[in-house]
Amino acid sequence: MSRSLRRHGGDSNSLRQQQLPFTSDSVNDADLQAEVGQAGYSSDSIPRSRPIKAKSSASASILSGSYNQRNPVRSFAHHASHSVIDNPQYSSQGVRERTQELASYALESEAYQSRQRRPSLSDSDVLSSHGRRPGDTDFSDGRPSLDSFGTEIIVEDFEPESPETVIRGSRGGGQDDADPFASSEVPDVVVQDTEPYTSSEISPLLPKARLSREPRYKNNKAPPSSRSSSGSFRIRIGETFAAGREHVAGFSRSLANPKTYTKDAALRGAAASAQTLSAVFLGLLLNILDALSYGYILFPLGSSMFSQTGPDGISIFFVSCIISQLCYSLGLSMFKGGVGSEMIEVVPFFHKMAFMIMAHMQGKSDEAIIATVIVSYCLSSVITGLIFLALGCFKLGNLVSFFPRHILIGCIGGVGFFLVVTGIEVSARLEGNLNYDLVTLHKLFAADTVYLWLLPLVLAVIIRTLQRLNKNPFILPAFFIIVFGIFYLVVKGILHLDLEDVRHHGWIFEKPEAGVPFYRFYTYFKFGQVDLRALASTIPTMFALSFFGIIHVPINVPALGAAVKEDTIDVNRELIAHGISNTLSGCVGSVQNYLVYANSIMFIDNGGNSRIAGFLLAIATAAVWVAGPTMIGFIPICLVGALIFLLGIDLLEEALWATFGKCHKLEYLTIVAIVLIMGVYDFVVGIFTGIVLACLSYVVLSSRSPAIRGSYSGEVAESTVRRPRADRRYLSQVRGQIRVIKLSGFLFFGTIVSVEQSMRSLINDDNFKKQPISFIIVDFRGVTDVDFSSSEGFQRINRILNRKNVRMILTGFDFNNKVGQSLQNVGLLDEERGDEGCPPPRVFEDLNTALESCENELLESFYKHCSSHPSRRQKTPPLSITPDRSRLTPTGSPGSSFNNQSTSLDPEFQSPRRGAQFLAAATTMREQNGDSGSMSIRDEESTSATSPLPSRWRNFAQPLKIMLQTFEDVSDKNEDFWHDAAQFFTRKEYPAGTVLYSRGDEPNGFYILEKGRFRAEYDLDQGRFYEVILPGTTCGELPFFSETDRTGTVAAENDSVAWLLTRDNFKELEDGKHADIAKELLKVGLRLTKERMDAITSYVLVTAS
Repeated sequence: MSRSLRRHGGDSNSLRQQQLPFTSDSVNDADLQAEVGQAGYSSDSIPRSRPIKAKSSASASILSGSYNQRNPVRSFAHHASHSVIDNPQYSSQGVRERTQELASYALESEAYQSRQRRPSLSDSDVLSSHGRRPGDTDFSDGRPSLDSFGTEIIVEDFEPESPETVIRGSRGGGQDDADPFASSEVPDVVVQDTEPYTSSEISPLLPKARLSREPRYKNNKAPPSSRSSSGSFRIRIGETFAAGREHVAGFSRSLANPKTYTKDAALRGAAASAQTLSAVFLGLLLNILDALSYGYILFPLGSSMFSQTGPDGISIFFVSCIISQLCYSLGLSMFKGGVGSEMIEVVPFFHKMAFMIMAHMQGKSDEAIIATVIVSYCLSSVITGLIFLALGCFKLGNLVSFFPRHILIGCIGGVGFFLVVTGIEVSARLEGNLNYDLVTLHKLFAADTVYLWLLPLVLAVIIRTLQRLNKNPFILPAFFIIVFGIFYLVVKGILHLDLEDVRHHGWIFEKPEAGVPFYRFYTYFKFGQVDLRALASTIPTMFALSFFGIIHVPINVPALGAAVKEDTIDVNRELIAHGISNTLSGCVGSVQNYLVYANSIMFIDNGGNSRIAGFLLAIATAAVWVAGPTMIGFIPICLVGALIFLLGIDLLEEALWATFGKCHKLEYLTIVAIVLIMGVYDFVVGIFTGIVLACLSYVVLSSRSPAIRGSYSGEVAESTVRRPRADRRYLSQVRGQIRVIKLSGFLFFGTIVSVEQSMRSLINDDNFKKQPISFIIVDFRGVTDVDFSSSEGFQRINRILNRKNVRMILTGFDFNNKVGQSLQNVGLLDEERGDEGCPPPRVFEDLNTALESCENELLESFYKHCSSHPSRRQKTPPLSITPDRSRLTPTGSPGSSFNNQSTSLDPEFQSPRRGAQFLAAATTMREQNGDSGSMSIRDEESTSATSPLPSRWRNFAQPLKIMLQTFEDVSDKNEDFWHDAAQFFTRKEYPAGTVLYSRGDEPNGFYILEKGRFRAEYDLDQGRFYEVILPGTTCGELPFFSETDRTGTVAAENDSVAWLLTRDNFKELEDGKHADIAKELLKVGLRLTKERMDAITSYVLVTAS
């Protein structure tokens, strides 16, 4: 046992060296005595210590350093300089040693000694001032509670009595702070990606290939994403421009290459040119249609001062298209055939900005208002571009993807609603905005107005139907060309109407003023007349517009990459490209633009998947822009209205129809609310309303998602400790008093309520009587973070459980991570804030150690009951409560045996836990005594003074005694049978740190442990776990009897004694006259293996769940 810093059997004055477990280091007893003396501890006390880092990598590779061996205290001086209260500590120190001590009581190798609480560093001041430990209970003032910490009969200890371990302190030089969860002390089923390669006689000459490989790039250059990941903001922008220059240089080299001018090359070039020109024509037609649909309405045409700005809006649209197309085609974008265009979503935001400026500048000239409006348009483009650049250069492209998708969908629906309203305003030639009143309704359905907006609406429905029936991308441009031809055929060929009369009645746009140049919008920039206050009032709308625009890139870029089978998508590069194009667009007097998904798909599919095609499209668009706005006066309004209606219907369908029944009800209501608020009231308010509703829906939905990932009884979740048979029998009856609750996710105020309700339900009167609870282990391994409300909730839960004398135990987190810090911040782990009535919960590194400690606590009560004086136990006998609570089973009176006589319920023994523990203890004692009936008190008196647990084999010599104790429940053979087998077992002594065998070794023996403690580690491809092997148990039986390689590594954690059955001796048993013994040993081995596999499987599944 390791209760002393000296080795067993050693002289306290000797200066012998002892080998540290699992290492090649040695330590001198003089060092230990010197350090202990400096710390003020006696030789029998155990100060806190930390594990000593192994210097030998070879020895450390045999077993992980996660074993719980108490090592010499070399670094205690470092810990002594810190206050214990400031450094929370795990409660696992001493658990493993106490486990071994309890096993020795079951095997009668030692007399039971009640565990005494050793003083901690935090107790020193209290001890000096009060003269007693704060954990000592004084009942002189009153009668103890039902479940008090007395020493009579079955006692439930709820105060940790073992010293705690300082796991995070100042360390010596060269030693790193180890993460307790990274070691194998945590029996997680985690597949290791890599493992160290150590050479040995059986190692392959070529090590296993790693999954990662060196990237293959020409000239050993890293991919663009990795090159741009390092460096400053300026370097990344320079790299983006360098990519564009590289594409231009490649085009120049191809022109200078003689192979470009061969006959075959000429034919291929002619075919490619024809295909490219057709794609350019299609792209130009799409740009013209888009310019007529939402470029024309860039300014609020319903206002008198903006009534003649439709052609200027088209010119601004073309400039934005040209700038974006040149940026993308010259190499800033990875998409060779990407098509850039103005954002359709900017139109409602621009209208809002224009009306805000008009409201701020009432009474001022139209020139000043228009100048301020167009400057605000350009400034919003620059702001959008700078935001794009910042996101791309700082590698925040993926951050945008975290924005809730249903808010974006709602914003898209709001834009669709706006476009439908705008289509009505443009088609019906309404003055101002569409108002939701009876006057506007009468105007819309007047005889001279209703056909103006109904015809384009019908045309939009027809083209939408045709698109559903035929997916050909030429349907849309062909339809509008045909409509254009039919319109003029009817007007001029059939009705012979004058175009001026047609314009007057609202069927054709008004002709622009004569001599209006294509660059007229540049004349609006009169910076001296700009109102800065009015301009500043639009900044929130600018940021809302930028916020809405940046969401499109992380959505459109991956979607376009998937459509064109481009696998090397770099969202950050595209963000930089968008930032440059939008900044340049704003600087040259235009508006926002982006990579249009639909136009790019059509352009690429029709032969435009080249940078030359994109460059030609920019030139063709510039030619149309320079040609001037004269063509506007010949375009039917119904054509433009149909385009606007079509876009609005598409966006509304995407937002309201496509999501119906596919998203949660709260999310769908959020979409509808955003659409209505943005369409009817205000765009910015609609966006922020969506964000607030998304937060609320997240809280509601997250609160409904259970934070409890699993709840298991101790009958299912048990530790991987191999305990003696008597301990297993007792624990099998009382292990249900342990409850494991596994939490997951982010714990916040919405989820802690369900956690508290679940724990309350475990201890309510009805459930508590059916299944008493002594320990609730809360596993935080799956928890990512805990907010303040949840941390306070655990304080409240701890108080509630302590009122019921149920101890809460925490596990699965590090004191330095977010969970540990949150729990410390509210004082949950602070011993100073706790009191005897509500001590802070104990904390363990992992679930396995917590389960082991709880099982030890239950065994403590068992052995206290066994070792207490009989007369004291008979004084007030505990009673068993029958299911109907009307029959009571006393333990008997002095001089009688256990019986089923009815008696009144003594008030001191109304605890369901104590009743269950007493019945389990009485049953275990009867079975251990070998009598299924009763055991007289006289017999008990005769044995209680010498043995905590009377046994009929206590006078047998070894190894027969340990064999009978080990095989007790798995074999029906008696001592006469096993007496013949004892001669084949050899006594072996193993110093601490000795490796019995390693994984992959040939099985050379079957071990029965008599004294000490072994540790078995299994490092498999699927994960890693360990077992603690105590006296009275076996190891190595399955590979030994099946003649297969060892599956794990077993070593002695401290000085141990075991009995070994070698392969030669077993062969002698099989071939000789004792073949029946060999057969029985095989059965015993299989039964023990079955028990072990059941326990391991249960624990692994519980841990991994």
